[in-house]
Amino acid sequence: MFEPLTVEFSFEDDGNKLVGDFVRPPWPGPYPAVVFVEGSGPGGRDQGSWQTRLAAAGFASLAYDKPGSGASTGDWTRQTMADRAAETMAAVRAVRSREDVLSGAVALIGGSQGGWVAHLAASADDTIAAVVTVSGPGVSVRVQEEYRLRHQLAAEGFSGADIRQALVLLRDQIQRVQSGDDPARVHAEQAHWHHAPWYPALAGTTPESIAFIAGIADYDPAAALAALHCPLLAIFGADDLLVPVEASVRAISSTLDEVGHADHTTVVFPGADHSIRVYTGEGPPQVREGRYTPAERAPGFDELIVTWLRRRLPATDPRYASP
Repeated sequence: MFEPLTVEFSFEDDGNKLVGDFVRPPWPGPYPAVVFVEGSGPGGRDQGSWQTRLAAAGFASLAYDKPGSGASTGDWTRQTMADRAAETMAAVRAVRSREDVLSGAVALIGGSQGGWVAHLAASADDTIAAVVTVSGPGVSVRVQEEYRLRHQLAAEGFSGADIRQALVLLRDQIQRVQSGDDPARVHAEQAHWHHAPWYPALAGTTPESIAFIAGIADYDPAAALAALHCPLLAIFGADDLLVPVEASVRAISSTLDEVGHADHTTVVFPGADHSIRVYTGEGPPQVREGRYTPAERAPGFDELIVTWLRRRLPATDPRYASP
């Protein structure tokens, strides 16, 4: 049975101590490495079996708790996209400083909101060797959030009136906070809707999360994509209810084509949701929080990422070298 080696690993950024798991193969390094860039909300360290899968393929990896999550200090709700990108670059520098890592072979894997962050970090840090995004939008935060509410709520059986009201609240939160209103007051004045069954689907359900979504709502990845020089693999699920896949593929491809980017690939897995999982139940697909349940990873997803990374990052063990 394959057993990777795992150690707790920490680094600092903006006065915060970020703590996670550094996982590496059991044979001697140095290794190419991956830094995971977490999506929205708290969390980050738990990447399921992904770190073991990468270690078996010859890669080290770091997954860490976002500020204020798990063992990490700070508060992710106070971060902008630029803050998150700076934190990602700090994580890359920390990983590159390890003797068991090939300093010129550190890539990012960004999931969902982490895709925006990965684009932005790699556009500002030319030491990042490659980027993989998984359901990373190619459109602005505001466009993505409105798309998500329309499609997620419809799939979960809510009425058109419910969806329209959710969109009204989202737009009201963003407009008022961006105009200088106190997020706590905005939250309090929407109290009539707090117990609506669709209300938890909003990105902003507390003063802190309302402030966060208002702060990032106007972020558009176009400029970061245009400045990206490293290879990019952008993966989507065709049945994603949270991200507009066609618009994202079109935006990413057209932007990179226009600037003459040399190495970018978009892959859309048929029948897959936001987590690139396919429905395994009987009858019509069941959706919970915009994702299929029960579901399993789309066939070929793991192999695609590992193969793509092997061809762009050097390996040190001959069993895992690129052809």
